[in-house]
Amino acid sequence: MEKLKDIKDIVSVEDYSFEILLAIIFFSIIIFLFALYFYKNRRKRRKRLTPREIALNSLKSIDYNNQKEVAYRFTTNGAMFVDEKNEQEFKDIEEKLLEYKYKKDVPKLDKDLEIRVKEFIKGLK
Repeated sequence: MEKLKDIKDIVSVEDYSFEILLAIIFFSIIIFLFALYFYKNRRKRRKRLTPREIALNSLKSIDYNNQKEVAYRFTTNGAMFVDEKNEQEFKDIEEKLLEYKYKKDVPKLDKDLEIRVKEFIKGLK
């Protein structure tokens, strides 16, 4: 039996399966966090404007050189912001703007009326 030379000693085999499992878990968590971050940001970027915000932007971008545009935009978009405090003021401005509607040729917008419209719009939230 001493002549048998093909039997060798026990060799230790390195096992990295635990480290590989930890690495897979770590990278999975990182990928999940990135996906969650991009999903949340996508929802913020896609935020739609409310009708009130659209109306306010429209009121703030009125061209006061075009009298008909002032009259029509103010009455349609300004009506969304009427409450108890400014209802009478809105009605007064709307009555004065009535002469700039429904006509082919309209006179230039009165400076006092333009200032009142600007002040009304400035007071909106």
